[in-house]
Amino acid sequence: MTGVEWGHTEAATASRRTKRLRAGRIVLTAGALFLYVLLSTAALVLYGPFENIRSTLIGAILTSRHPWVIEPFYPAATLAKYRPVGLDAMGEGRMTAGDFSAIRDDGVEVIPIETAKYAGSLLVVHDPKRVHVAVTKYLNSVGQTVTDMVKDAHAIAGINAGGFFDGGGRGTGGTPLGITISRGTYVSGDRTSPQPVIGITKEGALVVGKYTYEELRRLGVTDAISFGPQLVRDGKPYLKESDGSWGVAPRSAIGQRQDGAILLLALSGRGHDGIGATLLDVEEVMLQHGAYVAANLDGGYSSELYYNGRFLVSPSNPLGERYVATSFVVDGGSRG
Repeated sequence: MTGVEWGHTEAATASRRTKRLRAGRIVLTAGALFLYVLLSTAALVLYGPFENIRSTLIGAILTSRHPWVIEPFYPAATLAKYRPVGLDAMGEGRMTAGDFSAIRDDGVEVIPIETAKYAGSLLVVHDPKRVHVAVTKYLNSVGQTVTDMVKDAHAIAGINAGGFFDGGGRGTGGTPLGITISRGTYVSGDRTSPQPVIGITKEGALVVGKYTYEELRRLGVTDAISFGPQLVRDGKPYLKESDGSWGVAPRSAIGQRQDGAILLLALSGRGHDGIGATLLDVEEVMLQHGAYVAANLDGGYSSELYYNGRFLVSPSNPLGERYVATSFVVDGGSRG
């Protein structure tokens, strides 16, 4: 190799080394900038002046399956301030209920819900006696999808209902939380102590409150699950701004108008037709559509509303329908 060739080779090598160093510095600078923006944004959200954003974020994490994620960032006293209203935020159960046994109306309405934050659907079932609790046929083992429960019950519609024990975080959904009654049959739960209950009587009245199993039996409740909180009581909002936030997420709820019609509501979120709704959003939608009583159902990836062979609100879960323990299903016509 001549001196000239050696010089060209050495110059080319030096040029490549300079380009690699320059590219490395650019990547390092971009990475440092990204990290700075990420950390400063997180600090601004966690400790800055934006109280609404902070309360929404912390509330969403505290009601997720991983509440420990937020705990290192705040002392216990501060977290208590943002701790959301509990599932058991309900009034004491009343031992009187309406009688809608005379209703013979197979009408079902679909009302679309659209806002900048979320979209969804409200299913209005005129005859409340058509609505029942369905339970996974693999009880205490694995849950079923809402659509499978609808098909097994020969029903026309379904919405996810109560919470479930998720041992090991596997998402099996086979064990309902709290007391569960389906078509007059006791399924599971503590029979002695009062629990937050969302139930339907034989006469089609939706009852929401804290009841013992014996009280439910005396009231004539044939279908029930345990969840909450209550959203509407006597036609008025039950939750207040000071009750704390669950953040924004997909939501499901059940309510009843004074004429007996059952309201089944599902709202989307988590980037699927919007970012999601707060509990106060759900409360407002229920009141706007005439709910006299209403309660929150399990939300997040469990939320969905299915009617006549299609999703009115499809699951936000990228893996599809979640396995759940219970759902509210709508029979295909008045069955008395």
